[in-house]
Amino acid sequence: MRLKDKKYVIGIDGGGTKTIGAIANLEGKILREIEIGSTNPNKIGFEKAILNLRKLISRISKNKKIKITYLGLAGGLERDEEKRERIRKELQKFFKFPIFVDGDQKIAFRAGTNEKNGIVVIAGTGAIAMGLRGEKVAISGGWDWLIGDQGSAFWVGKKVLEEIGKALDGRRKDFELRKFIFKKLRIKKEVDLYNNFYCEDFVTKVASISKFVDQFSKKGDKFSKEILIEAAKEVSKMTISVIKKLNFEKEKFPVVFVGGMFKSEIFREEIKKEIKKFARKANFIVLKKKPVVGAVKLAIEKYKKIGI
Repeated sequence: MRLKDKKYVIGIDGGGTKTIGAIANLEGKILREIEIGSTNPNKIGFEKAILNLRKLISRISKNKKIKITYLGLAGGLERDEEKRERIRKELQKFFKFPIFVDGDQKIAFRAGTNEKNGIVVIAGTGAIAMGLRGEKVAISGGWDWLIGDQGSAFWVGKKVLEEIGKALDGRRKDFELRKFIFKKLRIKKEVDLYNNFYCEDFVTKVASISKFVDQFSKKGDKFSKEILIEAAKEVSKMTISVIKKLNFEKEKFPVVFVGGMFKSEIFREEIKKEIKKFARKANFIVLKKKPVVGAVKLAIEKYKKIGI
């Protein structure tokens, strides 16, 4: 087969900080990746998100016979079918091949497993659990920082900052984690807290505190461990809620863990323990691959299903 006659698909993992686009052959081999900035419409606006996605798809599809493009995007799209369709229609104006738009949870799930049914639990800057069973989808969490995203890295960071504020005010005793964080961030004066965290990208800044909490927990700090365990219990509640909605309690199914919070052994093992109380046959998978791999898998499946 001549090169120009070969068929390809595009998979895209669109996030709030970065977006990765990959072109692959129909066997799933990724031939090229391109990384750009945010394509989260809630963060940068709808028009800017569309423009960034157009540029990415144009660059990666140049001189290639693309059959399908599958996008998994951040921005609460798992709950907003209308916005997904709006994005798809807007992009479809510029490309001849079919475009499919989904939330980023589904592509993360499929990056971790070839199973069609199961649960993905994302705990990074935000936190969400989403389950798939046939045509049924169940979601818990994912409300973003404004409502809570309990158990997320942002939630952990915010709780620590609240306690730091109390300690600096004299409303509670000072604590070693505060001293550890101040040393790591080179904070010497109270006003430095404002300089560090009151900024345009404050959500990411606050979430970054979680890594210091995990580091200090490994030194045996009780307070750090308690925060991580509390965070794990919150994310477990999201996951158990989805398990119940999909009646997975007595069945064997994959649970794919995604996100920086799962780098913490305390957090990870506590979630496993809590989930096992309700679903003994749950099979835990910590995602090692990039989520864009899931977008490629789904693109190929769509291509084979509609047979274009």
